[in-house]
Amino acid sequence: MFIGSFMKKFLVLFSFIVLVLQAIGQELNYDTLTSYKINKKSGIIDNHGKIVLKPTYDLLSVTCRDRLITVSNNERHGVVDRKGNVVVPVIYKFVFSFHNGLSLVQDTLGNEGYIDEQGKVKIPLIYDPFTFSSFSSIYSSGLIQKYSDMKFGYIDGLDNSVIPCEYEEAELFLDDKAIVGQKDNWSITLYGTIDKSNKVLIPLEYNYLEYQYDDLYYAGKFFNFGKPDYHYAMGCLNSKNEIIVPFKYDSIQLRQKYLYVKGNECHQLRLENFIACNIREEGWRIVHSRNGKETACCYTDVGEVKGGYLEVKKDKWGLVDSLGNVKIPLIYDFVEIYGDEVVAVKKNNKWAYFKTDGTQTTDFVYDYTTEFRLGYALVKQNGKYHLIDKTGKVKLSNFSVNKKEGAYIHHPVQGRNTLLFCKKGKYGLMNMNGKIIFPAKSEDAILFVR
Repeated sequence: MFIGSFMKKFLVLFSFIVLVLQAIGQELNYDTLTSYKINKKSGIIDNHGKIVLKPTYDLLSVTCRDRLITVSNNERHGVVDRKGNVVVPVIYKFVFSFHNGLSLVQDTLGNEGYIDEQGKVKIPLIYDPFTFSSFSSIYSSGLIQKYSDMKFGYIDGLDNSVIPCEYEEAELFLDDKAIVGQKDNWSITLYGTIDKSNKVLIPLEYNYLEYQYDDLYYAGKFFNFGKPDYHYAMGCLNSKNEIIVPFKYDSIQLRQKYLYVKGNECHQLRLENFIACNIREEGWRIVHSRNGKETACCYTDVGEVKGGYLEVKKDKWGLVDSLGNVKIPLIYDFVEIYGDEVVAVKKNNKWAYFKTDGTQTTDFVYDYTTEFRLGYALVKQNGKYHLIDKTGKVKLSNFSVNKKEGAYIHHPVQGRNTLLFCKKGKYGLMNMNGKIIFPAKSEDAILFVR
């Protein structure tokens, strides 16, 4: 919901995280630019180690795909383009990421409004810091969430009212629908959804409502109020308020989008058709999110659902498919699905890699494992870090670990086959052949956002 000045400053510092969320539903690639820091000043570097902008600013946030980059000096913020040219002077107290051609800004007096990508004011800076949300207002499908007289509504990019401020709570628009909440006679906030014309789609009668994409909502509701069988249950709805998964579960694991990796290629984010639902005292089961049918039961704990597989536990952990067929026996300390049909499995404090069909591809020799990125993973063995392929063959080896500095190599693969490394507390970049393309002199980790 609305976010105060302290949280807004926090969001500026970490705005790149928010922009990763913006890419949901799109094909994701690593950005070719990122920031680095020398002598407490930040600049821009590309994924070949070439300096695009020398260290000039106190803070610089490169966000994936954005044409414009937020910068700051002396607690004032502005905007540069991807070549480092100034677009918006460093005059504002805060400047947030651009979306739909607009950015929320705050002047030195604390007044807020919106500017366009040329720095021209589109919504006057006359509003207090609680009027707009630096998160929700950015992602509302062309509408800006507004808070006025203790209620929420929405305006367009010219400050025209589209939906009056009549809701106690309101979230961002996703797929042209937004979750809103109003209090009932007992001052309990109940949730439903509206479209951009403020037409109610899902009645405001649920105690919990969360959108899970592809026209699927997780919902929670109290039933039989005032009666002996009064209880709370969860289920799933579509945007027409039709029940897809019956309201009989105590909890439902949130369905996550994940980046589908096949071979060396990154594909669009994918949603699972199966979810994990729990009935207390009975355990977790696998449920089809489109027809509500249970396909497998019952587990004491569950992990991620990814690629049609689920991490499950009875006494021990293993892997099953969406129908409950065991692929990796439930005899291990832990399992973790990495994608691209790769699973990390832990036994006696050592890790190995398996395929999702249960085939073991490496021995249990690793103290630390990561996902495979562009065909390679970072592992730790015998106190050293190595880069290996999916057969366990070593690509780069014997990078030392220092208790103070951590791993010499920090990321498996990022950018275009770019590795981050650390030396004497400073960060640099090397290519996949171990050749240094930018020396270890950045005070911050050089991370390419995907």
